[in-house]
Amino acid sequence: MHRALRAIVGLTALLPLASGLAVLISALVDPQYRAFYHDPPWLVIGYVAWWATVIVTAVRDSRWLGVVALVRALAGWAFLAAFLAVGRAWMVATPGRYVYQLFDWGEGQMLPLYAFVFLGRAAGNTLVAFGLTSAWWRPLRARQPLLGRIVTAVPIALTVLAMWAFLQLVRLDAQTYSAEAFDVARVVAGRLDCDAIRMRSGQNTRDLRQRGDRQYNVQISYGCPRTVIVVVDQDGRRGTADVERAECCPAAP
Repeated sequence: MHRALRAIVGLTALLPLASGLAVLISALVDPQYRAFYHDPPWLVIGYVAWWATVIVTAVRDSRWLGVVALVRALAGWAFLAAFLAVGRAWMVATPGRYVYQLFDWGEGQMLPLYAFVFLGRAAGNTLVAFGLTSAWWRPLRARQPLLGRIVTAVPIALTVLAMWAFLQLVRLDAQTYSAEAFDVARVVAGRLDCDAIRMRSGQNTRDLRQRGDRQYNVQISYGCPRTVIVVVDQDGRRGTADVERAECCPAAP
């Protein structure tokens, strides 16, 4: 079991390390990338150094492996709190942005990202830390049975909480969003041209679209450079699409 947990710690550190290295190299060689993301050099270097340390600790089976696993678990819950507060904006700021892009499939397909955040970063890291720190809590359970049970109940409760929250998000996602509504929104977005955007900029339109035997209410909020399309199906589930068309906007005088 210990070897399997070591492998999990080391292997799951490879992706964020690769993302951090990609960010570091891009910032060094591409001025436009550096100007767009504004990654502080100390943050990127520290990020890369941390994940390299995690891998080395797991490979060598260092005595600090339990500490590293515990830090990862705490960081996972801190990220979960940040994710609930600021949503996907966090993913642009972190040097691990390319890891999150693997799971961020866009509006209407949020479940892979939810699974990564709630089941991977929160529940998964908690279980790994629980297993790798067994040398700490097993003696406590032997010496102080009641206190030991309370201490070990905390990570188990947190894991169950993360799994329950994920299942609730799955249910809410199914009730709120519709893949067909997102398809309709994308079709509508693909048919917008510059003339319509310029002529109706600042206006909102509503109409009814038919697709097969189902009807969809379509609202278009025209603007330059961003036009927002919201589609609601007969069951009240929705889908959206954003159109960024800077070339359609009149040039500033």
